[in-house]
Amino acid sequence: MNNFFKLFMITVLSVTILAACGSGGSGNADNLIDAGSATEGSWVGYNGDEVEDAEMVTSELIPYDPNTDYEINRSSYVSYFNGDEFIETKLYGEDLPLTIDSIEEADGIKVSFNQYNKDAIELVEK
Repeated sequence: MNNFFKLFMITVLSVTILAACGSGGSGNADNLIDAGSATEGSWVGYNGDEVEDAEMVTSELIPYDPNTDYEINRSSYVSYFNGDEFIETKLYGEDLPLTIDSIEEADGIKVSFNQYNKDAIELVEK
């Protein structure tokens, strides 16, 4: 009976650990990028224009506070907006993860990234 109890406890603990590690979710709950509602097939270029590219994906407009630090974990183009007015697009691709630049006049951002990063990319408040 004692061996049965030990085996039972090991099984329960193993299942619990595997369930916690392998949650079928789409990543971090704090991720500000909703990949499910992102637009596929284009990215926001350096002039604010939509550039067609079958391998790219662009997030919806994400509320942005210049007094908050945001960290991105994959190569991406971050486009800064004030309302509907485009400010600029910056490429982030080295030394990741990194804190994106703070743009004082911005109140929203769009993140454009390669479709192969769709399941892994995260933008989080630090």
